[in-house]
Amino acid sequence: MHSAFQIFGQPQPPVALLPLRAGPLTLQYDPHSGTIRSIKLGTREVLRGIYAAVRDENWGTVLGRINQTVSTINEDSFHIEFTSVHQQGNIDFLWHGKITGAATGEIRYEFTGQARSRFRRNRIGFCVLHPIAECAGARARQTRIDGQIIECRFPTHIEPQIFGKSSFQQLKTVAHEVTPEIWAEVSFSGDVFEMEDQRNWTDASFKTYCTPLALPFPVEIAAGTQIQQSVTLRILGNNSPAVATTKAAVASNVFAFEIPTTPTGRLPQLGLGVAAHGEALSQREIESLRRLKPAHLRADIRLSDPNHLAKLNQALLEAEALNSKLELALHLPRHDEPQVTELSSLLEKHLGKLSRILALKEGEAATSVETLERIHKQLAPLRVPIGAGSDCNFCELNREHALGRLGTAGADFLFWSVDPQVHAFDHCSIMETLEAQPATVASARAFAAGRELIVSPITLRQRFNPVATSSDPTVAPGELPPQVDTRQLSIFAAAWTLGSIAALATSQASSATYYETTGWRGVMEWERPSPLPDKFPSQPGMLFPIYHVFAALAGCTHFAIADCGKQNSNQIVALSLFHEQTLQRTLIANLTTELQTVAIRTANNEQKTIQLTAYAVCGIECRDGHFLEPAFIS
Repeated sequence: MHSAFQIFGQPQPPVALLPLRAGPLTLQYDPHSGTIRSIKLGTREVLRGIYAAVRDENWGTVLGRINQTVSTINEDSFHIEFTSVHQQGNIDFLWHGKITGAATGEIRYEFTGQARSRFRRNRIGFCVLHPIAECAGARARQTRIDGQIIECRFPTHIEPQIFGKSSFQQLKTVAHEVTPEIWAEVSFSGDVFEMEDQRNWTDASFKTYCTPLALPFPVEIAAGTQIQQSVTLRILGNNSPAVATTKAAVASNVFAFEIPTTPTGRLPQLGLGVAAHGEALSQREIESLRRLKPAHLRADIRLSDPNHLAKLNQALLEAEALNSKLELALHLPRHDEPQVTELSSLLEKHLGKLSRILALKEGEAATSVETLERIHKQLAPLRVPIGAGSDCNFCELNREHALGRLGTAGADFLFWSVDPQVHAFDHCSIMETLEAQPATVASARAFAAGRELIVSPITLRQRFNPVATSSDPTVAPGELPPQVDTRQLSIFAAAWTLGSIAALATSQASSATYYETTGWRGVMEWERPSPLPDKFPSQPGMLFPIYHVFAALAGCTHFAIADCGKQNSNQIVALSLFHEQTLQRTLIANLTTELQTVAIRTANNEQKTIQLTAYAVCGIECRDGHFLEPAFIS
């Protein structure tokens, strides 16, 4: 490896996926979850995946343990059988999976399960994922269980998830046009299926799932209850050209691009969140965080908290210490009339340090008209932008707007939160969410009427469960809180973060707030030992790999995405960074589990080749068409 490239952190071990073929179709099998992924006809992705899920009464996914796998793998067909056991709390469910891929191109997945305890569930069974890149706007055809056939299209902008209002519902089959001569048809049995637009949660798919949301949930099932379902994929039409393409294609493992010399857009303002642990930043932490030059610091202030003024004062002092402004997420109390006199007085003393106010109310999915009016009435004298949005996912913002309940009329901007682990938690699925983040910005822009679009906060795990039907279970001793992911301190998180920044930059989001300053959910560890070193092996004051990504971005104002080819956009991201019009550096991330070779050339035709291991992130500096040592890496 050339000395001008360095890798942040240590690479994550790759996930072993088994490549399979069913006639003209290629796909991958995940032996750890029973999921089949990336089903392709030639170079066209037909389905993103098929899997079965056990969802508890709070919509939490109870992960399974695969065993007793038996398989027969041929050149153009396969047969796999296994058992999956799902146990958590009082939930004990077992199912037998059988997946068959025929040389004709038909793939059939069968599910036969049984409850071994009495428990409450929201859903058990199949989910089928259609890829957004190939399907958004594509022609589709529904056959419903009553025999009705509906010609339609997949939505281009994200369809609001409104209870019982899905446009793809009561499905017996759903088909979509892969090419003008070829359709992919998926048929279902064993339950009633409907579809939702998972881009609402930044999943890169349209998901068809069993058990419609219009039915009551949660539902208690008795021990001994049996569930049987099946999903079958067929390719319809003349697929001989695709077969030839599939057999002849040889995927190149070299990504070649030229480092851009001029920017194509302005970077979003990038900020951090106040640390959830509540401790004030030390002088040493302040010095480290100053190097990142965050545009703002987000503080969540709840007026129902008797200590909210002290927390706001601490956040203001920390923002000032970091030479940043304050992004204030102001949460009105659920019931009581808010008293903001003292808060307003405190903010008046720091007017120059306040960037914006995110108007929220406890118990509201998104900012209501009444909430926005109330905050405007009391804080308008501050002359600071006040916005409407959701502290949850884009789903809540999208739905509340569609229902006419979002306070957009007096809003200076719109905002929503992002995390990549609402429905899936494996490395591959998390990386796939990068494809959907631009769709949230484009869809919001369609109803934003020119307002700025703010994505805040962006976290690796959900901060809370907005759809829980009961209180969350107590965290067991020795376990990490559900908001914490040990990958926070990994190179995987650095690669995902770079991909996220590139995605939001290209979609022209105005601002993005990532993670927190310090602690388990921060960009660096605070100056205390990890309370669970076996689960979260950090060291006091440790700079996480994501810290170095933000350090490389510090002081940069503009960007350009190096062209690695459209087909490779979900495998490699190369983000060139500029201060105004002057190139500073280029960051490159491998978003896959595979070893990738990257060939880079400058405008002077100077060339370098590097190899990136799984999820590796590297940086290079280039001046006047020549490669330089990357002094920005610490």
